[in-house]
Amino acid sequence: MVYAIVFVLLVLIDQISKAVAFAVWGCPSGLSYFLGNFLGIDTLVNTGISGGIGSDRPWALPVFIAVTCVALVALLVVLVRLNKKRRLLRTSVVLIMAGAAGNLIDRCVTHGVRDFLHWNFGFWSFSNNFADLVITVGAVLFIVAILFVDSDALFRSHKKKEAEQAEVREAAEELASAEGEKDGDKQ
Repeated sequence: MVYAIVFVLLVLIDQISKAVAFAVWGCPSGLSYFLGNFLGIDTLVNTGISGGIGSDRPWALPVFIAVTCVALVALLVVLVRLNKKRRLLRTSVVLIMAGAAGNLIDRCVTHGVRDFLHWNFGFWSFSNNFADLVITVGAVLFIVAILFVDSDALFRSHKKKEAEQAEVREAAEELASAEGEKDGDKQ
């Protein structure tokens, strides 16, 4: 239930932030920085994917919508099947889903994704939106979970793995002894 609430809240924040940015600055707005030359507002509708890829292809929009729908269904299946103890991994999947859903709404309603945040790293600048940020944070958390945090993490400490395995063995032994006591009581 918490994940559903987080999902809905993130999609709402995304849609409201886009609506406010476009209502206040119009489209296109022209670039105006508010955090040095690092972060600014620049409203635009991206009819492609990252960096405008595919924006000049008439077939791209329905393909992007279909791929996003398939990805959302696949991520929902992953979320449902993930063990409830894998909270970081589940959270990362919800973040990715919320961002994808926010951009999917844009593609269906405005035939493109509304971007308004302009980032300038000196050597590289780009525009994105709240949904893109949520997807990025979700992807980073997913990688961190898979590599370092999850019980089957690739680079998880051997001590933690051994401690978890010892806990599992102890629980199994307790269960076996409890079962043995039940069997003894029946006789």
